[in-house]
Amino acid sequence: MLAAVWCACAALATAGAAPPVTVVHLRLEYGQQHEMLLNSTVEYIIDFVPPAEEEAEPALLHVSSSGGDLSQPVLLTARHRAGATTWQLPYESGATHQLELQRTLCPDDTAQAAADRCGGADAQGAARGAFSLHVSTSCRAELRVRVAARRAPGWRLPFAAPVALAATPTAPRVLHYEFAEAQHSVRLVVQSDDDVCASISVQNYSCPIAQTLADISVTGLRMTVQRSGAVQLSRQQFPRGFLVVAVVQPSQTACGGAADEHADWLWAAAVFGETPQPPAPLARTKTFTLTVEAALTRAQYAAATAATAALFLAFYAACGALVLAQRWPPFGRLVRPKAVLADASVDTTAAEEARAPRTHGEAVARRRRASLDTFDSSDGSSSEEEETSAGNATRTPGLPLALPTAQPDAVAASTPSHAAASQVNEQTSPTEQQQGPFGLPAELRLARLARRRERTLRSRSDRYLYTLATVAVFYALPVLQFVAVIKIILNVSGSLDICYYNFLCAHPAGALSDFNHVLSNVGYLLLGALFLLQVRRRRVRRRRHPRHEEYGIPAHYGLLSALGASMMVVAVLSASYHVCPNKINFQFDTAFMYVLAVLSMVKIYQSRHPDVNARAHATFGALAVLIAVVVWGVLGGGPLFWGAWSVLHVFTFLLLSLRIYYVGQFRLEKESLQEAARELRRSARPLYSARLALLLIGNALNWLIAVYGLVRQSSDFAGHMLQVLLGNTLLYMLSYLLMKLVQGERLRWYAWCWLAGAAAAWVPALYFFLSGSSDWSVAPAISRHRNHHCMVMQFYDAHDLWHILSAVALYFSFNAMMTWDDGLSAVKKTDIPVF
Repeated sequence: MLAAVWCACAALATAGAAPPVTVVHLRLEYGQQHEMLLNSTVEYIIDFVPPAEEEAEPALLHVSSSGGDLSQPVLLTARHRAGATTWQLPYESGATHQLELQRTLCPDDTAQAAADRCGGADAQGAARGAFSLHVSTSCRAELRVRVAARRAPGWRLPFAAPVALAATPTAPRVLHYEFAEAQHSVRLVVQSDDDVCASISVQNYSCPIAQTLADISVTGLRMTVQRSGAVQLSRQQFPRGFLVVAVVQPSQTACGGAADEHADWLWAAAVFGETPQPPAPLARTKTFTLTVEAALTRAQYAAATAATAALFLAFYAACGALVLAQRWPPFGRLVRPKAVLADASVDTTAAEEARAPRTHGEAVARRRRASLDTFDSSDGSSSEEEETSAGNATRTPGLPLALPTAQPDAVAASTPSHAAASQVNEQTSPTEQQQGPFGLPAELRLARLARRRERTLRSRSDRYLYTLATVAVFYALPVLQFVAVIKIILNVSGSLDICYYNFLCAHPAGALSDFNHVLSNVGYLLLGALFLLQVRRRRVRRRRHPRHEEYGIPAHYGLLSALGASMMVVAVLSASYHVCPNKINFQFDTAFMYVLAVLSMVKIYQSRHPDVNARAHATFGALAVLIAVVVWGVLGGGPLFWGAWSVLHVFTFLLLSLRIYYVGQFRLEKESLQEAARELRRSARPLYSARLALLLIGNALNWLIAVYGLVRQSSDFAGHMLQVLLGNTLLYMLSYLLMKLVQGERLRWYAWCWLAGAAAAWVPALYFFLSGSSDWSVAPAISRHRNHHCMVMQFYDAHDLWHILSAVALYFSFNAMMTWDDGLSAVKKTDIPVF
């Protein structure tokens, strides 16, 4: 510091003078260190002579200075066959000034073509690796400068053999790899046993070599590394091979470390009055192990792609085989549901009555429904739906009708009469007639919640599909545009920290840097399309052979189709996300997974509550709010957010539980609260014990999840929300299945097969989802700690297996939801319990 001050003062005192400069010419051998006294009146030109042996390694120069400042530094210019390079001492490295440097000079063959055009440098007798160093300064204070040169150790990177090396902030390491004759691409793997932050730069085999943090930020490819890192490199990118430059960062900030390393001990000193003891700084020497591994061949790419396509196309083949097998009578009897078909004369009469002119008063009277008739207090139907409902047949809505006993397979039902309807109504058991809160019967049957015409329910169900298609188009198009732009930014910047790949198992193909994670999403696309075809086939068969409306669970094909379409949208958005996964576009990967989870719960609830189910616009409105909360949690976060979210989570689930328990009649109003309180005072025994027990279990699990999230406060709130929704969906599926078994309902054998397949796929899928291969919620260097080698066919990692297995699990789950009520096709709605 004193030398720097003295140098500045001496320069000001003699600003007007221009003393003569003495040039000292020296000749040094490699490995020989020389110390010189330097000031503004002396300039040194040092010729370094390499050993007589002809070696391929370039020169490694080491220079240190006893002082100087940034305004009047020691200037170093190395002139060699490949050009000239200039440095200065001291120089800035983070928040410190470094007074020494170690640099690898350009190899001679990086300028071989230029030397040949100039007459051939080798013909003049210049030895390989010879160079001259010019040392000067404008500081008049005397400085001590030491210089030395030697061959760069470990210059060549071998193939498939690890190379150990060490680097410091002042001494970066440079190595060179040259592709073998038959190699098209390789994978560079970096491993380390310490947490010192460093940057790895991959550059063309050319001059100059970027060896500072400022230079590597604009040259080649780069990534921050702590414990591991990898990148796949091709001969097309680097025709003459590539240079690997390891530069140690001056602090841990670039790898996600705290900017203020003393924050913890300062807080302890302020609160407890302890003597400040700053933590010892982390040693800035980092050891690496570099390995060049073989990349996949084109044949391995083709084999993995073909195997993936064959796996999912096998589902199409199996589905087609089952459809053909149903034409064989013995097998057809095993899978064909026993249903009661509607009489054609009934449908014709109903249609004629629906088309018959009505007076205004009659239409209004039919549109006005009491809440006790349908338990649909949240009805928000359009007038068009109500006019459709007003065209019902002349029976009393929802009353159980006297119908013939269902025969095996399908039989036509006779026309019910008003007298039969009245007779059955009079025979209603006292338990069914007992009234609970909000006018609810003690034993609620499906007939009381399925009063609306099939056409009205079909219209409401189809709105889910139409709304989904609209949202998907307006959501996906900007996603594709955004991903294209961010990919261009990646290619131009060269920063491998922008995208959170599993670099140990990221196989590029064309413009895609991570082709395998894009390809593994094809399962959502193909199986979603197959499920849509199955729903379409089932819908056509129902249209050709309509069933009597007083039997079985109402069909909701629009909602089932929305589930299949959502799977296809998940494929597009997840593939787009994996083009460059990062914190900016995280919602692309999870948004429609939320949609799938919510629509699955709506579908299950709609089966037993067709008249009181949520409408499409309300469901997607709630999803929009949910996604907005997720964005806030990821970008904002913090203790305040997690506290507010935990309260909102518990309160929302409690409110939904009350709505479910009271069949949609409960609202957050004074009257509803008073009615619920009166029920508690009247009787300690709940009206619906089984439903209450399941809701208590669901509340307990959700409260535990909320407390866990509040304590952990993960920065990956999107993943936390996905766990909440998927957990509740699986819980609801199990609850619905359990209630069916408790009520004595039996599933058809093929429904059990779908459930078994779903369980067998969900367990490993969730395991691989939790395993993960990267984490965009942390710094890129820390995310690479989760990188791991491929697990299947040297092509797919844990997240790929999550894609594949979850697609299969969703497909099986949707088929289970579509078929598990087939055993009720010949059961009257008056005999089907609501739960």
